Amino acid sequence: MVKFFDVGQGDSALLTSPSGKTVLIDGGPDLSALEALGNALPLSAKSIDLLILSHPDPDHFTAFPEVLRRFKVGALLLPAIENDEEPYRALLAIAREEGVPLVAADPKQDIDLKDGVMLDILWPPSPVPPMEDNDASVIVRVSHGTGSILFTGDLSIKGEEILLASGIDVSADVLKIGHHGSRFSSSDAFLAAVHPRLAVISVGKENHYGHPNPEALGRLEQAGIPVRTTMEEGEINLSF
Repeated sequence: MVKFFDVGQGDSALLTSPSGKTVLIDGGPDLSALEALGNALPLSAKSIDLLILSHPDPDHFTAFPEVLRRFKVGALLLPAIENDEEPYRALLAIAREEGVPLVAADPKQDIDLKDGVMLDILWPPSPVPPMEDNDASVIVRVSHGTGSILFTGDLSIKGEEILLASGIDVSADVLKIGHHGSRFSSSDAFLAAVHPRLAVISVGKENHYGHPNPEALGRLEQAGIPVRTTMEEGEINLSF
């Protein structure tokens, strides 16, 4: 089960595996993800097995400090990039204070939840070549049985081109659209390579970016890919 939380203009999704293991991918722009976690997890649940931060932008991790303080977190998976912004440094400091291991994302070290769910780390390579933070987003494909979901952070079209040129298989049944439906993400070539049967966009009802952009939506429509958005539906729940 994957819940794409309704966190406004940001990203946050909770994966719950068949054995009850939990993985929170990104933490949104405010504390909405923390509230959503409280609603999604049993009252007795005091732990989260893994936090994954796709990249160090506040709209992807603002709830993480409180999650680290209120839950026993098994590990925090991070993009292997340098970032000296104060909110990100504060996040790392809190993780250390709470004794949470910091793990750099590495495509050579995928994560097996031991119950049929695999977290396949596709990107970025290690070491990370010089590139924009968005294009060094942690790209992870979550698979269980024959179903899969690709999480792309804020990967841009330029990043998509670099990823595709590497020859990495990005195919997935569901695509979490990059950068909230920006026109600078989700190229025709990338959509063809992923070839999803469904796209999910995490986006706020009121944002000054114009997300999801009509051009991006047009490319999805042209590719025949149905789209669901948190802007229209609120929380989106998928089983796979």
